[in-house]
Amino acid sequence: MIEVNELTDYLDEYLEEKQEVKNLTQETIQKQTFNISKFIEYLEDEGIEELNDRNVKKQLRHYRRHCLKKRGNKRTTVKTYMMNILEFINSEDVQEEIQHETIKMKEIIEVKTEDPETAKKRIEKISLTWPQSNFFLDTIEQSGNKRDYAICRTFIDSGMRLKELVLLNKDDIQVPLDDNGFYEVPKDKSEFIDVYLRAETTKGQSKDRTTFITVNTLESLNDMMYERITKLRKNTNNVYRPIIQRNKAQEEITREELFTNIKGNRIGKRGVQDIIKKHARECDRRISHEGIDCSINYSDSVSVHILRHTALSHYAEILTVAEVQSIAGHSNSQTTDKYIHIDRAQMKQKLKANNYRFNN
Repeated sequence: MIEVNELTDYLDEYLEEKQEVKNLTQETIQKQTFNISKFIEYLEDEGIEELNDRNVKKQLRHYRRHCLKKRGNKRTTVKTYMMNILEFINSEDVQEEIQHETIKMKEIIEVKTEDPETAKKRIEKISLTWPQSNFFLDTIEQSGNKRDYAICRTFIDSGMRLKELVLLNKDDIQVPLDDNGFYEVPKDKSEFIDVYLRAETTKGQSKDRTTFITVNTLESLNDMMYERITKLRKNTNNVYRPIIQRNKAQEEITREELFTNIKGNRIGKRGVQDIIKKHARECDRRISHEGIDCSINYSDSVSVHILRHTALSHYAEILTVAEVQSIAGHSNSQTTDKYIHIDRAQMKQKLKANNYRFNN
């Protein structure tokens, strides 16, 4: 057994060891510390003096109900809490002291396996169609913000995660850089460009992987870089022209990070999320102003996660499950399978077009 007033000491050692092994971000450590500490506070408030093999599951279930009923947390939020707490409770030192078998989530909460067809329908609802994603990009392009346009094009092309995008370096895009630090654009506009995602930037930090962007997106990255080394200056005809700033042009040659904030530092995750939400609102204003018939509300429907889903759904229209899994970085093919949407009418058209017959 472990006395509850000793759990904080175990938590400190657990997080320190986890940080060394998994190299977690400070933000992740803070979230996990908060979630587990709240459980310890709950035990203290309830007058629970110790955790042992007889009461540990009971207290975990009670805390889950407390979060749902008393604190009013959403079920998905509480599930995250319980995942963090269970990982701590199942850690080697804690498990040895309490002397319990490994506790699984299904012993604390009834985990319902999502029906594959239901999962596919859910994915379809949180993915943009080609016309919807093109309208989103067109709206950003009209705003004139080269960086925001390049960021969103990169998401919709590549299907990478938020963390992966903000940690992209210029040399992760697999084309040569010229003497000015700009990408050399291939002559073949139909070519796809490899984007190398380093293991330390990917989810779980397990392995490197590669995704793709189009040549058009590569050109938008060059436009973004040109914009950040120039400023508008009025000429003798009172016309504003972009003028290259020598110091910024020199910085661009040796710059490591691909996407930056207004201060010239690597852009943060919150900054990217705010960019996408801002342009989603612009889409809704444009729809209202121009009287466009649109089936979605962009402010409610568009986020970083939606853009990733959109890219993977588009890939799934062409590639195999294994190929999409490789691009997405999914550890399980069942996760990828949710993106494969079967259009039965389209299937029949393909069979008809190929003059397919069951009986020859």
